[in-house]
Amino acid sequence: MSQSPTDTATINLTLDGDGPPYQQIERAIRNKIQSGAWPPGHRLPTEEELAAHLGVSRSPLVKVFKNLVNAKVITRRRRHGTFVSERSDNHAVIGIIDIRETIESAEKDYSFEVLERRIVKGREFDVWPDVDPGERLLWLSLVHKANGAGEVFEERLIQISVIPEVENTSFRNDLPNEWLLARLPCTRLINTVRAALPERRVAHALGLSVGEPVLVSERRSFANDDAVTWVRLSFPGYRHEFTGEFNPLLPMEN
Repeated sequence: MSQSPTDTATINLTLDGDGPPYQQIERAIRNKIQSGAWPPGHRLPTEEELAAHLGVSRSPLVKVFKNLVNAKVITRRRRHGTFVSERSDNHAVIGIIDIRETIESAEKDYSFEVLERRIVKGREFDVWPDVDPGERLLWLSLVHKANGAGEVFEERLIQISVIPEVENTSFRNDLPNEWLLARLPCTRLINTVRAALPERRVAHALGLSVGEPVLVSERRSFANDDAVTWVRLSFPGYRHEFTGEFNPLLPMEN
């Protein structure tokens, strides 16, 4: 599905005349987003439409869009257009990885496949110290795909007593992370990132040999005092990196 044309009269983007065109354009777009005039989910005009509106070539627009995609300010979705990124407080503060957005912002088709779903007891796993051995849990494994190829392998446990409706949810059409965040706030998160050699089933799903390393992110999420979910994400090591930011002007959290 192609993006329908935008009425250029509604763009209303004004440059400030300070610096090269691409810097002025990027500032103007960021101002639109930060002011709320272009809220999360808002579809941006195309590069061609902005070039026509501003009376410039496409070259500075290409650079601006690339910068904003890399900064995760906007998200590109193939055949749909370019949108202001969804920035909920949970994602901004606790750094939950949005795999769908990461893949689509790279202009690739996103899909996922649930490989396993079953009810288990806490005693079957020694990875989640926050739940009792007799606690009933939902176990899921799935693979996130980019252009049909495995990109991220996900293993997840969800505590049924905290959110009982999860027991009857298949997750064939709903991503577990999005489904949970829509129903429960994430008020605390413990995250560990390490390098590892993948198990055979993980390597197979990601198209790797068993000897190729993966980056593993293990996360325990809480809603107030309740342990909600444990998740392990495995990323091919040669295709991914994690970036953090420290601001000395802000207090550090424990």
